[in-house]
Amino acid sequence: MTKYLLVILGVFICFEQGFVRGTCLDFCDSARSGRGTKNCYIKTTCIGYTTRRCGFLWGKTCTTGSYTRYLSKKSCCPISCKVNGHWGSWSSWSSYQCSATCGAGTRTYKRRRNCNDPTPKNGGNSCHGSAEESLHKYCLLNYCRVNGGWSSWESWSSVSSCSVTCGKGIMKHTRKRFCNNPRPKYGGTQCSGMAKEGTTKECYAGRHCPVDGSWGNWTEWIPKSPCSVTCGLGIQVVQKKRMCDHPKPTYGGKDCIGEPEKKMEKACSIGTACPEKGSIKCMAKQCSEYGRCGCSFGFYGDGFTCTGSRGKQFLVLFMENAIDYFSIKDHFSKLYIASRSNSIISLKTSSSLPTKMKNKLSKSFRVKRSQADIKIPVHMRAVDMKTEKKGILVETSETTSLFAVNHDGWSSDSTLILPVERLGRRYIVGSSAPFNSRSSDYNSQVGFVAAEDGTTVTMTLNIAGGHELRFKNKTYKSGQTMQFHLEKYEDFQLSDSHDLTGTLIESSKPIAVFAGNKCNKLNRFGYCSHLVEQLPPTNNLDKTFIVPPSLLRTGGLIRVVAVSKTNIEYQIDGAKTKKTLENSQYCDIEVKDKSITYIKADKPVLVLSFAVRIGRRGGGDPYMTLVPGLQQYIHQYHVAIPRGFKTNYMTIMISSKSKTYLRLNMKKVSPNSILSDKCLTIDEGKYCTMIIKVGGGAHQVETTDGTRFGLLIHGQDQGDGYGYAANVVSPGIV
Repeated sequence: MTKYLLVILGVFICFEQGFVRGTCLDFCDSARSGRGTKNCYIKTTCIGYTTRRCGFLWGKTCTTGSYTRYLSKKSCCPISCKVNGHWGSWSSWSSYQCSATCGAGTRTYKRRRNCNDPTPKNGGNSCHGSAEESLHKYCLLNYCRVNGGWSSWESWSSVSSCSVTCGKGIMKHTRKRFCNNPRPKYGGTQCSGMAKEGTTKECYAGRHCPVDGSWGNWTEWIPKSPCSVTCGLGIQVVQKKRMCDHPKPTYGGKDCIGEPEKKMEKACSIGTACPEKGSIKCMAKQCSEYGRCGCSFGFYGDGFTCTGSRGKQFLVLFMENAIDYFSIKDHFSKLYIASRSNSIISLKTSSSLPTKMKNKLSKSFRVKRSQADIKIPVHMRAVDMKTEKKGILVETSETTSLFAVNHDGWSSDSTLILPVERLGRRYIVGSSAPFNSRSSDYNSQVGFVAAEDGTTVTMTLNIAGGHELRFKNKTYKSGQTMQFHLEKYEDFQLSDSHDLTGTLIESSKPIAVFAGNKCNKLNRFGYCSHLVEQLPPTNNLDKTFIVPPSLLRTGGLIRVVAVSKTNIEYQIDGAKTKKTLENSQYCDIEVKDKSITYIKADKPVLVLSFAVRIGRRGGGDPYMTLVPGLQQYIHQYHVAIPRGFKTNYMTIMISSKSKTYLRLNMKKVSPNSILSDKCLTIDEGKYCTMIIKVGGGAHQVETTDGTRFGLLIHGQDQGDGYGYAANVVSPGIV
């Protein structure tokens, strides 16, 4: 048996931790690094392995096991120690913007330091103090603007003597202030306002002034004699007194100038009526030339003179109307007569009128009490810019009221016809601006007819917009005159595509004047309609007017025409407006609702009211109505209302105190027929406008207490309308 040799080898691996070789110092750097060394013993761990030869022919070494051996030996070990922090150097100063963009401010500077010389280690103390330091310094970029401010006012100082030598007067005073609180600097603004102001203060001259006497109020009129009549209205002497005590004359002042008492003759009545004869009621055996008479129905006066729009002779001219070719058979001109008794009516025309036409017109008619109408051939309408013989004289055996209607299809209007004795020799024209100046259908018109032979008529033109018109190869401008020579019943009609309102007409003898438009529309809605009114002479115009709404579904345009320079004031819903009109000038007042308009002028004016269609659904096209003034009101009317219109209305302007005394056809007005009743308070008292629906035919309207009131008649149909005043001549203040 072969024996093998087993060789066992031992391998040792030793591990030493944390030791320092070389000389060992017992020391620690507490100033900077915080590291040091000290003598120490360290443990050494040795791991050993046992091996043997193995493998083929023992060519390999194989590990058979391991073991650990611990050794201890002296060494030099590293240590750490506390290092307290210290501040490093300060950084450079850094600066920030000035705190103010103008004027004095401050600029901030800052610097920093770090706790890194050394940095605290191993639990050492941190640095004491602040790591940042600030510094504030004064800075000024620009001076700020300083706006000026006023100082306090100085005391008042007088700059004049007392304005009077007796009694109380005024003295002028002034005071100053300065722009120095502060003064404006560096582009600042100056003070606004006045540096100096003045005032007046009351002063006393040292003695009383003489006080002149002034009259106090008059007493009421007191009868001094009995009534002069035995029937109707007469005269009676009445007296009133006043005292010179408002104030009494003192300090050597003058006594009042004038009479301390007045006497006058005033209308009176003993309650017995006189039979009627024309416009005057009189019986030869009972009435004397001194006024034992009274005014007939529909007239107003003092027993000597009666005035109104009723009469026995009327001069008529029908103006040209635009032809409605869609209703060629519905063309006519008519006279409507309202008579309170049976009457004979005669028509007279110029002796030069063609025989055929004259025979148609020169007739007499017997009409019964109430209303009658007479158809006038349309060929009797005036033609533009031509002298003709188309005047018609209407004579009645009894006192009547006369109205004219010009109708062409859907184009109609009407007018009150004035008695011949109410005609005058001076007129101002009222019309409206033609809707389209390129069509003659809208032309502004004025026509006149002579009542007597040898009449000279002079027209001073007023043409809107500086327009010119041509007549007989001659051009006429505003301010220039046209002259015409007419015989009895001869007429002339002037027509232009621009407004003729304000044209003045003067004549050597009485004439009848008519004005309006051939056919006009006053806004873009609806259709045109004929506009016409007979004008009253200028001596019958008034100063104070109440203009009611024209119709319940329309607006209104009011035109005020001045004869001479006139101051007017008009009021709508409490809002007052003042205007001054020069000669022949006019102003328009637009009323878009159901408001009442009050107009007051310091001189007589002509007032026209145009009913205006203000919306596509509004009923009726325009018509023109003269508005009577308060002094043109009378207390009795007998009027004719044309038949054939869908609705007819009366508009009554009356004192609110007298509404209960109003009678329509001798009966109280039915509340069911009153469509509107609005009131307003004016200088003359409280007045109301009542719109009453009535039928066609004759109507008698009056007050039982004798209160005068205004009356307008108007009506409308589908796309048509008419309107006129029941009286436009002035009885005056009685």
